[in-house]
Amino acid sequence: MKKWLILTALAGLTTLVFLVVYRGVAEVFGALAAAGWGLLFTTLFHAIPLTFSAKAWQSLIADCPTRLLHVIGVRWIREGINNLLPVAQIGGDFVGARLLTFLGVPGGVAGGSSIVSLTMEVLAQFLFTFFGLGLLFLTLGGREEETLFWMFLALLMILPMLFGFFLAQRVGFFQVIENFCNKLTKNMQLEWLALGELRGLHEAIQTIYRSPRALSNSVFYHFLSWLAGTGEVWLILYFMGYPVSIWDALILESLGKAARSAGFLIPGGLGVQEGGFMLLAPLLGLTPEVGLAVSLAKRVRELALGGGALFAWHAIEGKRIWKRRTKTEETPRGEDSR
Repeated sequence: MKKWLILTALAGLTTLVFLVVYRGVAEVFGALAAAGWGLLFTTLFHAIPLTFSAKAWQSLIADCPTRLLHVIGVRWIREGINNLLPVAQIGGDFVGARLLTFLGVPGGVAGGSSIVSLTMEVLAQFLFTFFGLGLLFLTLGGREEETLFWMFLALLMILPMLFGFFLAQRVGFFQVIENFCNKLTKNMQLEWLALGELRGLHEAIQTIYRSPRALSNSVFYHFLSWLAGTGEVWLILYFMGYPVSIWDALILESLGKAARSAGFLIPGGLGVQEGGFMLLAPLLGLTPEVGLAVSLAKRVRELALGGGALFAWHAIEGKRIWKRRTKTEETPRGEDSR
C-alpha cells in the first residue's frame, strides 16, 4: 500500500512537472513571481477557511467540549499531513482523531466525529461544486455545452458513492470495524491507529446522526470554508495582475478543487489539480499558464503551512514519547528505593 502511494505520488509529480514544462517554465513562473509578497498574504488568508473547517468539526463533538483554538490546531495538522504526505489525502484524518484524544475526547468520539465531519465536508463540496457549475453555465451563455454536460455527469456520479459511505455509517459497517479493531487490540496488545480501543465508535457516529442541528451546522460551516477558498483564488489573481470577478474566482475554485478531489488516490492531488486549473482558465478568459500558476500558488501555501504543521505534529508526538520514557525510567527507581 505504501509503495503504491509513493508510486502514485511520483506519477503525480511527474505530471505536474510535465505540465509546467509543456506550458513554458518562464511563462508559468513569471505569472507566479508577479504575485510577489502577495503570496504571503494569501497564505495568511487561509486562516479563514481553516477556522470554518475547524468549527464544522467542533460542531460534531459538542458533548465533549473542546476549545475552538485547539480544534483549529488539530485541523491545521490534519490538512498538512493530507497535503504533503503520501497518505491518499485521508491519513491526516486518522492523525487528527488521535490528536483530539490528547484534548480529552474519547477515542470512539474522536474517530466518529472525524468520519462524519469528512462526510459533511464532501456533501458541502458537492453543493459548492454544483453552485460553481451553475455559474459557469450562466457565464458561458450556451457555449461549451458538451463540456458542461460531462462536468455535470461527473458530478452526479459522486452521489452514489457519497450515499454509499453515508449508508455504511448508518447500517453498522463501522460497528464491524470497531469489533475487529478492539479484538486486534486485545490479542496483539496494540493501540489501533493510536486511538486506544475504539469502544463507542459506532455509537458515537449514530449519536451524531441523531442530531440534525449538529449535522446542519457542520455542513454550513464546511460550505463557508469552501466559499472562503474563493477569496484565496481572487487574491492570487489580483496580486498576479489578473483581477477577475468574485464569481469567476468561485468557478475556478469550486471546479479546480473538484478536479483535485477526483484524484484523491494521488497524494495531494499532484498533477490533477494543476490540470484542472489549466483547463478551466481559458473558459474564464485566462490563459492556461495563468491557471497553472494559480494552482502552484496554492501549492506554495500548502508547503508553507503544511511544513509548519508537520513540525508541530512531530513536536507533540516527540514530547509525549519523551514523557512516557521518563515515566518508565522513574518507575523502577521508585520500586528500588522501597
